[in-house]
Amino acid sequence: MTESTYSESERRVFVPLDQWSLPTTSVHRTLRDAISSFLERARQTAWLAESDEEGGDALRPLSRRQLSRWAPPADWQSGLVGMTDALDNWWERWGTVQTVAFLVAPPFSGIGESLEQLCRERGWRLIEPPDDRAIHRTDAVSWWSQFDGETTWVLPELGHCWLRTPAGLTLVRRLLGAIAAGELGQGVIGCSSWTWQFWRHLMPELRFSVMTPQAYDHVRLGRWLGDLAQEPSSHFRLTTNGSWVVPPKAAGEQQNHKTSAFLRDLAAWSRGIPEVAWSTWRQALRAQPEAEVVEGTAGTTPVRHESTCWVVPWDQLTLPSLPPGESRPLAFVLHALLMHQGLDEEHLRQTTGLDLDDIHISLHSLRRAELVEPHPRGWFVTARGYPAIRRYLQTEGFAVDGF
Repeated sequence: MTESTYSESERRVFVPLDQWSLPTTSVHRTLRDAISSFLERARQTAWLAESDEEGGDALRPLSRRQLSRWAPPADWQSGLVGMTDALDNWWERWGTVQTVAFLVAPPFSGIGESLEQLCRERGWRLIEPPDDRAIHRTDAVSWWSQFDGETTWVLPELGHCWLRTPAGLTLVRRLLGAIAAGELGQGVIGCSSWTWQFWRHLMPELRFSVMTPQAYDHVRLGRWLGDLAQEPSSHFRLTTNGSWVVPPKAAGEQQNHKTSAFLRDLAAWSRGIPEVAWSTWRQALRAQPEAEVVEGTAGTTPVRHESTCWVVPWDQLTLPSLPPGESRPLAFVLHALLMHQGLDEEHLRQTTGLDLDDIHISLHSLRRAELVEPHPRGWFVTARGYPAIRRYLQTEGFAVDGF
């Protein structure tokens, strides 16, 4: 993949918050998703059972090596052109009345990683989150000292700076108040949409101008997923009838072949969030067993790659779902993880009020369902499970984000 092609596919489009829109989907798909969601919640057995997703006996899920060629992870730190232009334009328009720019985005949008890279490239100051999320402002002298000076600063994720406890709210209250008063100079704050929803409800009197990356529709999603593949001649076609999933780049290749609706369904399911779409996309890919990539040794020629990767029809995918039965502890744990962009067990106890035993049982159940996963800094929801989690919390009456 060339650098110019990569930069074009990664260029993010930032819009004011009120101009963000979901990818379009058909009424038929919306009704089918609603029915499917109801059936998932009603099903009480075999929710962890394996199912046959393959479009044919000869096709198999991709190996780790094949995935690294057909659908490698996106390098969000390289796609900064759109963000840089958006910030420059924002400061030119709003910088005299609001010196701090807010970038609000759903989880798995890559904003935090991009902001950290932008900070390094421009020589700005990176604001580290406090060691104690419940730190009181009178005990936070060293943390506030990071804002001293004339250098533009960047706080990549506001969700890492607070806990939903009386003591944990103090720091962010003071931070937002100082920004509104223009006391902290020029800076950028990245913020999860779930954190933003909470603080917008808690402090409605604070009116900040906010930017957000526009959701990926099926056209942009297809271009992006196609550019991730390591070979320009790569083709993605449906296992059932050979329809194009990602339209080919070469002129004339698409003649006499229809294009499937897979990408439209993927864009709608993922709500246009890139990493959510990518994680589901990798699950749908199939290849011939003999198409495995074999690296050649010195002086030898590697085995030839296949030029076509097959994609399972959308209706044959098994997507993550919540464990059966009603469990409020699961909902409290998931909501806390989304609001704070990951927490360890002790911080989950503080924010949810649950006993550690209930938290451990909930995390175990959610991990088996592939809805959460452990990291060195705590537990996080999975990208592939995020759409099901959001829909579940909404049905349980939780205040969900606006994305």
